[in-house]
Amino acid sequence: MINFPFFNKGPGNFLGIDVGTSSIKIVEISGNAKNIALENYGELFLRSFVGKAPVKGTEGNLLYSSKEIAEAIKHLMGEAGIKGKEAYFSIPDFVTFFTSFELPPMKKEEVASAVEFHSRQYIPLPISEVVLDWTTESIEKEEKGLKVNLIAVPKEVVEQYQEIARLSETEIVSLEGEMFSLVRALARDKEGVVAVADIGEQSTMLSIAEKGKLKTTHSLEIAGNMLVEQVAKKGEIEYNVARDMVMQHGMVEDTVKRAVSSMASSLFSEISRAVSIFEKREGKEVGEIIIAGGFSLLPGVVDFAQEAMDKNVLTRNCFEGMKYPRELEETLGELSASHAIALGSALSGIIQEAEE
Repeated sequence: MINFPFFNKGPGNFLGIDVGTSSIKIVEISGNAKNIALENYGELFLRSFVGKAPVKGTEGNLLYSSKEIAEAIKHLMGEAGIKGKEAYFSIPDFVTFFTSFELPPMKKEEVASAVEFHSRQYIPLPISEVVLDWTTESIEKEEKGLKVNLIAVPKEVVEQYQEIARLSETEIVSLEGEMFSLVRALARDKEGVVAVADIGEQSTMLSIAEKGKLKTTHSLEIAGNMLVEQVAKKGEIEYNVARDMVMQHGMVEDTVKRAVSSMASSLFSEISRAVSIFEKREGKEVGEIIIAGGFSLLPGVVDFAQEAMDKNVLTRNCFEGMKYPRELEETLGELSASHAIALGSALSGIIQEAEE
């Protein structure tokens, strides 16, 4: 997590903002680590608001300009009645670099220079062009060393988010990769080792966490769009029509299931293989796999995945255990897949406050 030391968050609400490729999601919470209340939430689809499709690479690494995104954030906050200005932003996985490596035993004051030196072999950009952040944990061996979990974000991305914050009249408390936010939202109270498979339309990211903290990630080749393309091809129908069929019928309707089962089996085989590699390397068992992302909403996907991977597979409502009006129970269950990252970003504020 990249913190901005020039701004100190005061008591009150915690605002998480997820700038996605197609929409902006905002979640506002209050309370402390043991007593969290949902105060507000909202989503705005960028294409409808901006009035045009995104143009890839028009500015920085996001698909819409800083001005367009900032105007969308201001509009959404106004419509939702959100008055807070201090925000925890998540950054898309495709603009961050995450890796882990080990360091030999060394003095605390030597760690920073050692991390910077070793990171050069893992980061595909010059170190001068990125912002580095990391966490460390002890390795129990004959001689204690350190395991480093490193994240790097291009400076141009950080600058773009600062510009978005300025134009939207918000203030950035921190920036973090969305994989961290998602794990925090879905596995914050898990004591053992769990995997979170974020199956989106354009990408699938597998994150493995222990005691709610990210240990490793894997970017997988198969994503939701490939399932849709199989249905479109076999049915000789347009992509959007096929997507509606997949999302509505999922793995329970024979025609759709036959079209996607081979591709879906390959996806879950990739996930299972990555989990197995982690288990062998770390000597720890992954107790359950949480299916997240838009395609976690497919009817029958959990049963299909559980059979394919021979693991305890589940989906989870990210708002579970929080205080909110009971009449929102069903609505929030449906919104969990899309709002989990924004919630996870907001939760980082509560966790930071508890650790101070």
